[in-house]
Amino acid sequence: MARKRKLLLFRGDKPLWIIVAALFLVSLLVVYSATAAMAYREVDGNTSYYLFRQARFIMIGFFVIIVVHWIDYKYYARYAKALFQLSVVLVILAYVIGVSLNDAARWLKIPGLGFTFQPSELLKVTLVVVIAQQLGIRQGVIAKIPVLPPLTPGGWGRNPQRSFDIWYKTTRPLILPIVVATLVVLPSNFSTAAILWGTCMIMLMIGRVRQSELNRLTLVAAASCIVIVGGMYAAGVGRAETWVNRVVQFVGPTEAVADDKQSSQDSYQVQQAEIAIASGGVIGKGPGNSTQRSQLPHPYSDFAYAFIIEEYGIVGGIVVFVLYLWIFYRAGLIVRRCNRPSQGLMVLGLSLIVTMQAFVNMAVSVGLMPVTGQPLPLISMGGSSVFFTCVAMGMILGVSRESEREQQEAEARLRRETEPAAGIVPDDGTPAGADVPLPAEPESAGPSAEPLRRPLVPVRQRTVDTASEETDGEDNDELTLVEHSDSRDAWADDSRKGRREVVDLMDEQHE
Repeated sequence: MARKRKLLLFRGDKPLWIIVAALFLVSLLVVYSATAAMAYREVDGNTSYYLFRQARFIMIGFFVIIVVHWIDYKYYARYAKALFQLSVVLVILAYVIGVSLNDAARWLKIPGLGFTFQPSELLKVTLVVVIAQQLGIRQGVIAKIPVLPPLTPGGWGRNPQRSFDIWYKTTRPLILPIVVATLVVLPSNFSTAAILWGTCMIMLMIGRVRQSELNRLTLVAAASCIVIVGGMYAAGVGRAETWVNRVVQFVGPTEAVADDKQSSQDSYQVQQAEIAIASGGVIGKGPGNSTQRSQLPHPYSDFAYAFIIEEYGIVGGIVVFVLYLWIFYRAGLIVRRCNRPSQGLMVLGLSLIVTMQAFVNMAVSVGLMPVTGQPLPLISMGGSSVFFTCVAMGMILGVSRESEREQQEAEARLRRETEPAAGIVPDDGTPAGADVPLPAEPESAGPSAEPLRRPLVPVRQRTVDTASEETDGEDNDELTLVEHSDSRDAWADDSRKGRREVVDLMDEQHE
């Protein structure tokens, strides 16, 4: 029993715990080697100052993972909307009273503590949970209904009530949070806005939104992005000029761009990163032997991957790349074991946020993308990035823990059902209390058998009833949804009120 209690501290997917611990170890090595000289100059010769600070962040982050992974999923769904609204307000507040760095107001300073954090990091997590919840409660119908109303006044005029229903019941709760989150982040951080939008689009696709609706969303988003960024660039507002110059610099520098101070700095960063990667070779220079850390800008943050390759070579770079890829792979296995669609979609979205951010950082370091300000998750020095990434990992591990518990309970119940009742005399005359041989297990119960798919509770599935469609074809997507007991649907309804019509289920959250 004592051994079991010790193991209860770390539940969920064991390989994922190992990956997190490995990335934390890499973080300590990178931060100490990259900041030792800087700490010596700035902190009275204390070369370990930034190392110990990062170690404190890591210990706090590890504690956060342990606490969060023990929180039941229902609390995420219950408070996700309120936390999302709070994060939007905090991001907007950062533009007004936030701390600016590199001409971007992204940080808020907590009074009295002297601690700064990025509200956009909180926005990432809460947005994923909200979208996963909204997709989960619509899984029975999402493949049959539109998510966008008509985009022209004429489309609204043909059937105003139907257009309003689409807006009110799908567009507003499902698409509007994505649009709001992207727009509030865009002025200060284009790359983060792009990651948020890309993650949500993948979630919508995996969540069975029709491809035609995804195409409409993509076209509207692309046109809106061109208009907004073009307007900001023409008016000289925000960081649009920096974004455009970075893209031009990446494609091919011109004389006008080369004269720009910011573009020259970006070009210098890329050049120094390339030098660091080239000098690292196959096995690297070894820990603490970097020669580019004094020239490479932010070797502990934005260009941490280039620094890793310099000291640990291509081998070290591949190991780090595989660790992030392994996170996504383990998240995929967790998604397959989820009994509720909202849980699986949440795990998918959070893992995408972490891995996409990591791959963007790596792509910038090796010259495959224009310069951005994305840190390397769980490795780059910083408090807010480590904290909220640990929150995301804790939530993924929490879903894994719940899935394992539910599967164990189902297997135990199945074993109880197959065991013979004690004291019953078998038909062959065997006396009560005698050893009764257990029935032979079927061949499918071996190690190579499929995992247990038996539902924990009886679930009635829903499909869309199109019998009420009008003969003229105008209302083919009418939101009149009727319940059926079709068990062929692979997704279980996420709502506890499984016998209500889906329209009522959609309206419930607004009552």
